[in-house]
Amino acid sequence: MGVAGGAATRAGVRVDQAGEQRLARIESLRALAALGVLAGHAWGAHYGFGPEASRSLAARTIFGGGFGVFVFFGLSGYLLYRPLANATFGGERVSLRRYAINRVLRTLPLYYAVVIVLLVVQEGGGTWRQWLAFGTLTENLFRSTALTVDGPIWSLIVELQFYALLPVLAFGLVRLARGSRRNAAVILLVAGLAGAYLRHRLLYGHTADPRVTYSILTTAFFFVPGMLLALVRDVRLPGLLGRSDTWLLASVPVWLWIFDDYGRTSWAAVATFLVVGGVALPLRQGKLARALDWRPLALIGVASYSLYLWHLPIVDALTPGAVLVSVPLSLLVAFVSYRLVETPFLRLRRRWASSSYSAT
Repeated sequence: MGVAGGAATRAGVRVDQAGEQRLARIESLRALAALGVLAGHAWGAHYGFGPEASRSLAARTIFGGGFGVFVFFGLSGYLLYRPLANATFGGERVSLRRYAINRVLRTLPLYYAVVIVLLVVQEGGGTWRQWLAFGTLTENLFRSTALTVDGPIWSLIVELQFYALLPVLAFGLVRLARGSRRNAAVILLVAGLAGAYLRHRLLYGHTADPRVTYSILTTAFFFVPGMLLALVRDVRLPGLLGRSDTWLLASVPVWLWIFDDYGRTSWAAVATFLVVGGVALPLRQGKLARALDWRPLALIGVASYSLYLWHLPIVDALTPGAVLVSVPLSLLVAFVSYRLVETPFLRLRRRWASSSYSAT
């Protein structure tokens, strides 16, 4: 990847997030992932989450928008591991204290706001077991609380576990790799393949247990594509491989292959690698990548965390046929939530956390 490509990426269109500048293409990718999840849930609710929701490939593609969660995982792997990779392999300084503060202020205020509102309003006050499990971030560990109250929260809990483990993984990886990024990439690739195999062994052909299906044990390898991209970000690629649109277009048949059979979910790691790579790496930019500079889409990405956590309770509260209402209403609630709940804490973290960890 040439210097010119890197400069173009750094000089890309940016949008404001609580006083911080964000690369529009990254935020647009968040928006597409969140909108995909919203569309999948709204479509599923319209058909009562019955077989009609996935009768044809077109229907399975819309319903499969929920796989956008794996794009979020890939983005987290890239954006959070990159500063740690630079620190462990390149000698740059990084403050784990600031890293921890940033992660807490970015995720927990909205999480607790959503949980409290839903337990009081939706769950009639909730039970002491619910308050204990959701209050201690352990809801994924119990059958009685896994995937309840607000289904999408399962992935946030997995993200939080990844955040806690990442510094340990980063420092362990550099030791195993003996300071070589190439060795580290090979180790990550092997670990990712092992994780995919473990997921297949634990999930397919066995009775589904949400405590396993929605655990970091069976989903950790979805973070690996982003981590790999963080390691190889400065590798030069020739010809078509050095073009962003090549990466983005290459992901399309992979996604369609997955949507044709949801049993191929593990391949979302490959599709995510291509999508995140096409947006995050300093490649020569094409029309598809430049389309992601569209500000309205990027602004949805800025509020995508709120959209992700609030949309399903809204969809569930409406009648099954209210798809055209649930989507704009979810967007409206997301922007209000971003403004009232997220923004104050995002501004606070600017004072306490370094810019290296304000990317997500």
